[in-house]
Amino acid sequence: MILWPQPDGTIIATPQPAHALIAGQVMRALSERPEPFEPVCTAAAQHDVAWMPWEDAPEFDADTGLPRHFNALPGDAHVALWKAGVATAQRNWGRLPALLIMRHGSFIYSLGMLSPRVRPSTDSRAAMEAYFAWEKAESARLIAELGMTEEQVAPLSAKLAMVDAIALSLCWGHAQFDCAGATQLTRTAPFAATLSPWPIAAPSLTVTTEAMRLPARFADAAAMQAGLATAPRETLNFHLSPG
Repeated sequence: MILWPQPDGTIIATPQPAHALIAGQVMRALSERPEPFEPVCTAAAQHDVAWMPWEDAPEFDADTGLPRHFNALPGDAHVALWKAGVATAQRNWGRLPALLIMRHGSFIYSLGMLSPRVRPSTDSRAAMEAYFAWEKAESARLIAELGMTEEQVAPLSAKLAMVDAIALSLCWGHAQFDCAGATQLTRTAPFAATLSPWPIAAPSLTVTTEAMRLPARFADAAAMQAGLATAPRETLNFHLSPG
């Protein structure tokens, strides 16, 4: 879950699969149209399929009094979750979406996005290193099965990294964010931002998803689960324009 503190003390909480819908909308609007179009857009919109079971019953973070933030999940737990998501993607959407989602896992781990508040444990590091080796072998197999080349797949992976970063930075509330080295997001208002260079075909773009409004903290895990079940839902509309 992506947690965005608000000036009134409440929290806008966006489930990971909800933020991924924004990534899919951005992918569909790119000026450099990805091909094959539909499988790549599916991968973008569903790249956080792995999080769906976790988001159904989020863990309680006693330090914050909120659901555990997405980047506080230990690497070993994340790897198990992500590999299950890759399998779900292949069963339901096919090999190319699964391939791109699988490679995106390696991109995430290479950034060191996991466990920023604590030094990764030995088990976490080992799990992520094992994932790199597994992904490399599985990627080679799937690329061969699909009749594609690394030169064809790598730009699609880069596009997925960029649109994910755009969606993440919007839902996380960052003032500025380097979106995978491809474009810089600068927030101009709570629900507006610029991108430079501008990667979208249209002169502007509005993307949307739905999130929850949570109190500043919950007393305990039971209170959190009860609160999540009744939390007000909000539609988030973000307006993007050239920087």
